Amino acid sequence: MRIALATGDGKFVSRHFGNTPYFVIAETDGKKWTFIEKRDNSPACSKDGHSQEMFNESAKLIGDCSVVVCSRIGDFAQNGLRAKNIQPLEKPGFIEDILDEYVQYLARNEPKKERNNHPCFDTAAHGQYGRIHLPVSAKCNIKCRFCERSINANEMCPGVSMTVLTPEQAVKTLAEALELCPELTVAGIAGPGDALADNSAIETFRLVDKHFPQLSKCLSTNGLGLPDKVRELSALGLKHITVTVNAVDPKIGEKIVSHITLNSETITGEKAAEILLSRQLEGIRLAAESGMELKVNTVLVPGVNNGHIGEIAKIISAFGVKYHNIMPLIPRGEFAGTSAPACAMLETARKDANAFLPVFRNCAHCRADACGIPGVSDFSRKLYEKTGDFRCNNVCG
Repeated sequence: MRIALATGDGKFVSRHFGNTPYFVIAETDGKKWTFIEKRDNSPACSKDGHSQEMFNESAKLIGDCSVVVCSRIGDFAQNGLRAKNIQPLEKPGFIEDILDEYVQYLARNEPKKERNNHPCFDTAAHGQYGRIHLPVSAKCNIKCRFCERSINANEMCPGVSMTVLTPEQAVKTLAEALELCPELTVAGIAGPGDALADNSAIETFRLVDKHFPQLSKCLSTNGLGLPDKVRELSALGLKHITVTVNAVDPKIGEKIVSHITLNSETITGEKAAEILLSRQLEGIRLAAESGMELKVNTVLVPGVNNGHIGEIAKIISAFGVKYHNIMPLIPRGEFAGTSAPACAMLETARKDANAFLPVFRNCAHCRADACGIPGVSDFSRKLYEKTGDFRCNNVCG
């Protein structure tokens, strides 16, 4: 990985991205760093404002870098750099100290060699340990064009559950699940909406922590609400989070997400995709800094983001993500007429991602009410199914 540092003297990061005379380029393997070279830069900012042409030249100059460190950087440059898959960071200080600190950050977030007992974060654990998805989160704060949330017993895909439970019902269900499957080690929440669209998940985790402290807690989220909830989740002892990131280019993102709802405002188009991406990356960064283990799910949509997977992996790798899971599209919603990706396309996408991050290959498109050892047992019907009567305690809206 290469890092560009904006400087005026070669020793100290003291320059705004738009007025730095040159960049120092360093390279790291995650354990140590070395200086590569100095590159002269023509500043993009002047008394007359921003020059798009000069910004493009500056971005091209550091195009082989994953990260650029500046003393300050404005929204214009941040958005432009992210669109070019370069992560901007604001951190003035001595260059050597910054590089030492960044290498330590990478080392802290390097995937652990030892096994853990989370079947969705460790391939070796996948067929031995169990997990339960507690379907307490009915609401969602974004609308993905491929998503159709529903209450039914038949479809095998995310966003589907036989019921929606209250937090109190979820804890009772968890007690029943442990009797059916003593191998359960993880209590997770993955819908059928978004786990952070309201407080249902957090209230459930509080009860799980009280009654079943031996279980690990995890959640899946689209990331829109993650920055606001990280501190609360960390205080509850949450160790694993999966964030779905389908694009790191808002122009691609708007083809996948039709709108978001933030602070009671519905936002559409490229602006919605840009806000979603910004909050996803900020939430991931904060979660990684708090010590959580992070996986990113990406839905592979043929003709939309299939050539974009490597860029997603490159960006998220700089934020502390440990695993990347590429999920083939299930043709639904607005993408009902789109064919699922062929095996060759899926394998190419996984190869592109693997250049930056370990790829998790055991995902089975689990429902929001899954229970059991993945690939071995499934107790969801015994827990949730009611003959001809599926119950929903919240409005799935």
